[in-house]
Amino acid sequence: MARIGIRCQHTGNYVFTGFDTNSAPATGGRIFCPYCVTEHVWTATEARLDKPDRRSKPQVRQAS
Repeated sequence: MARIGIRCQHTGNYVFTGFDTNSAPATGGRIFCPYCVTEHVWTATEARLDKPDRRSKPQVRQAS
């Protein structure tokens, strides 16, 4: 199962959207970005999949 994330337009960090590939198809939406403290509108063309791999760190990290 891969998670769907988008890249922050201001900081370049990836933010997890809350969707994964097993859920309903995500075509876009709005997400609050903790890195730049604004809301981003995203589409499926901007989304990136974060596939879990035991050997590497995930590309998409959720901010704490």
